Amino acid sequence: MLYILFKEGEINISKLAKETKLNYSTLLKYIEILEQKKLIEVIRGDRSKIVRLNYANPKVIILKNLFEELEDI
Repeated sequence: MLYILFKEGEINISKLAKETKLNYSTLLKYIEILEQKKLIEVIRGDRSKIVRLNYANPKVIILKNLFEELEDI
């Protein structure tokens, strides 16, 4: 899921569920945990929720760097 968020930037939860092939309710639980740990941000709109990585968290920067290095292999 985190790699998909890295690649997509921002993505709505329905599309993220399709991309990860996770059950919607299971995905919501993971999102809640990651949001509590401040690894992701959830932007709540009128009809949908958008999820993105929280680049203010230093751990997310480390993760981003790792993903970029792995893409170069």
